[in-house]
Amino acid sequence: MAQQPQRSERSRARIIDAARQVLVEGDGDFELADLARRAGVSVGLPYHRFGSKAGVMGAVVTEFYDGIRRAIDLGDFTDLDWRVRERERLRRLVDYLYGDPLAAVILSSLGRDPEVAALEANLWSETIEAAARNLSKAQSRGQVASDLDPTLAAAMICGGVRHAVGLALRAKPRRARRTLVAEIWNFVANALRLEAPRPERTRKTAKVNP
Repeated sequence: MAQQPQRSERSRARIIDAARQVLVEGDGDFELADLARRAGVSVGLPYHRFGSKAGVMGAVVTEFYDGIRRAIDLGDFTDLDWRVRERERLRRLVDYLYGDPLAAVILSSLGRDPEVAALEANLWSETIEAAARNLSKAQSRGQVASDLDPTLAAAMICGGVRHAVGLALRAKPRRARRTLVAEIWNFVANALRLEAPRPERTRKTAKVNP
């Protein structure tokens, strides 16, 4: 009895993996017949598992955004300075997007089926909401200018980062990751009016004049 769910999950994963490949090769579009051939399954199985071509694409997009969330999680990062942490988050984001061939497709040329577009819009809204909460917390600690609207600032920054990385992924030759991170962070720091982190000063005993 346990083998059937496992077999179902394996076939689902195989279809999603094949969909990633054909989306990259087709620059954002594919035919289900080609997908089924690549996955080594019947043409009817993607319909059975996902309901439609849009359902397959939606599963790929959801998995892609889940990967982003895992990549930028800073649970293992110990530096408490907000500016340092957020620059590291940006670095991890760029590393993830540069390392995934599907990133260029999803960020700039994915076939915009209405169902897929609605799904991605929801996922993107969740990303902006999370960024706004992060900014709001930083404002409460005095780390970001308090007069900024956190939701508006998050939307502008997330949108700018998305389009900047999308352009960089399609550029030939590509910018070096380190260069791109530095350029984007400079934009973010200026937009949020961040001060540069101050190096810790070594405490010295003051000399008292007699």
